[in-house]
Amino acid sequence: AHRRAGKTVACIRDLERAALRNGRLSPPPRYAYIAPLYSQGKDAAWVYLKQGARQIPDAKVNESDLIVTYPNGATCRIYGADNPDRLRGPYLDGVVLDESADMKPEAYEEVISPQLADFSGWAVFIGTPKGRDAFYKIWVRACENPDKWYALKLPVSETKLISE
Repeated sequence: AHRRAGKTVACIRDLERAALRNGRLSPPPRYAYIAPLYSQGKDAAWVYLKQGARQIPDAKVNESDLIVTYPNGATCRIYGADNPDRLRGPYLDGVVLDESADMKPEAYEEVISPQLADFSGWAVFIGTPKGRDAFYKIWVRACENPDKWYALKLPVSETKLISE
């Protein structure tokens, strides 16, 4: 999808909904938004995650760790892919990888994907392609496997959100 299409906001709302609807009690559900850099995640998504939390009674916002804890115990946290080792360890129920064209493919393949395996978690890759890179390869894979993947393309020529 093109720049300013609302990808980040839409995906943060999906993470919130998933966290609130997950009924697993133990271990508590975990969701993540991952940007290429931690500072990008904080700048691009943290404000939206906090805004959503303000609408949910008893949601707790942790400013220092960029994490929201919902009344059911589920969490949603902002990470950066610039330090993949920081991501290692915890399981994840769902993840959004924003601007994934700017991430090293190993971050998903070696670190994030195994974290999703514990609870059959899901991943969403969003961004604007930058040539035939890893993000493009994911796009092709999704288009070739519509029974396992969902692919959506939103060019500005169709959305008309930005004038010429």
